[in-house]
Amino acid sequence: MTDGNELTCVFIGSIIDVQYYKERLEELGISSLWKDEFSSGTIVGLGGVPDSVELLVADSDVESARNCIAELQKK
Repeated sequence: MTDGNELTCVFIGSIIDVQYYKERLEELGISSLWKDEFSSGTIVGLGGVPDSVELLVADSDVESARNCIAELQKK
């Protein structure tokens, strides 16, 4: 997904919210991935916050992704 592009976080929330937004972004052709510090931390014995999953997109898609998420949050 990155192909040399930097990634930017466009949303932080629960895994359920992140999965929902990820699916909506993919419908628009915007690739994304999530970073889940809580699950990663539990595997190695460190703590984390369960509702702090990050949704990341390529820098070139940041504006479109944020607009999409904002519209979805209005509903």
